[in-house]
Amino acid sequence: MGFSVHYNRFIRLSHTLTAVAITFQLVISLVMDHPHTKQPMTIDGGLYFRWHEWIGLAALAILACGWIYRLTNWKRESHGRLFPWVTSSGRRSLVDETGQFLLLRWTKIPENGALAGTIHGLGLLIALTMALTGGAIYVALGPQDTVTTTAHSLMDLHSFLATFMWVYLCGHAFMALWHQYMGHGSLARIFKP
Repeated sequence: MGFSVHYNRFIRLSHTLTAVAITFQLVISLVMDHPHTKQPMTIDGGLYFRWHEWIGLAALAILACGWIYRLTNWKRESHGRLFPWVTSSGRRSLVDETGQFLLLRWTKIPENGALAGTIHGLGLLIALTMALTGGAIYVALGPQDTVTTTAHSLMDLHSFLATFMWVYLCGHAFMALWHQYMGHGSLARIFKP
């Protein structure tokens, strides 16, 4: 199931904007404050929280545009490679490639195969879920940043998902550098017009 992949300008732009937004969101989450039930936010932490809200809403819009594009161009542009487990041949490839990965036979795994597609697809799902829960938090807090039981539960879920996004972001960056080191020219292809 390995094949050469050419990303068009929209996908590259969407990927870049998503990566910048997610990286910003994760980094700013380390210093921001958030609404509490019993105490006000700090001045600086509150400012960072506002930035987190607005960039998060922008990320939701970027991801929504990306998903709409992917769904409307699903077959023509082979976006099914992001979810290979939905076909029997994709599941077979995924099992084979996962076996090669576990046996540390990494050079036998196609660069754009089922395993890579699955990881990219999971990353998109995590990012979308983070953006959707963030948008739901924005609505649940309301203009007065009132922390209700629903808002608190959504904030807990959003924080829980952030751990997976951190792991994905670090792993994704590491693998891009690894592929570049192995001579695949991955970084050059990402930014090639």
